[in-house]
Amino acid sequence: MRGALLDRDGVLLLLDEEALYKKALELSARGVGLEGSLATLTGVMGRLLRAVRHLEVRTLEEEEALWRELVREASRRLRVPEEDLLPWRYYRFLRKAPRAEALLQRLKARGLRVGVLSNTLPSLKESLAYHGLEGYVDGFFASCALGVAKPDPRAFLLALEGLGLAPEETLYLDDDPENVETARRLGLRAEVYAVRAPGARPR
Repeated sequence: MRGALLDRDGVLLLLDEEALYKKALELSARGVGLEGSLATLTGVMGRLLRAVRHLEVRTLEEEEALWRELVREASRRLRVPEEDLLPWRYYRFLRKAPRAEALLQRLKARGLRVGVLSNTLPSLKESLAYHGLEGYVDGFFASCALGVAKPDPRAFLLALEGLGLAPEETLYLDDDPENVETARRLGLRAEVYAVRAPGARPR
């Protein structure tokens, strides 16, 4: 084994619903109420998910333009200045998964090249940097930047090429069994790796 390729969401980072609620509660005091604040924030997150699903933004510059557009609309709805919302990128509503850093440390201690392949916006590296994990990662491969999303085999092959690894010498971890199956068909040593928040009920 010379390398490892990991998914981000569900493996390294998890949705932080508490952070989302706290931000909505803070904004609700500005005049639109909690229900209106939650609806606005979840609407913004939903719009970003659609951008990922349809590979709408390919560069950080395009992502920045989309974010500013969403902030303008949210600012109007929430009745707050745009500058109050601009810093609140989506990854501030994510949190480090339990044992994520320990996992990355173990992989690096074994001398492996580590990449992250995620169906997400071009700001994949920035999202991991915000949570203090980017220093363990050698390659960042976001679906929007690649122009192709998992489970399409091309996403895996592009990430492997970027890391300089062959499938048979690469470990792959993902919480989505469909992605794991695709990786196995390509020859990677792939395993389902699903992390749940403490106290969460099994699915």
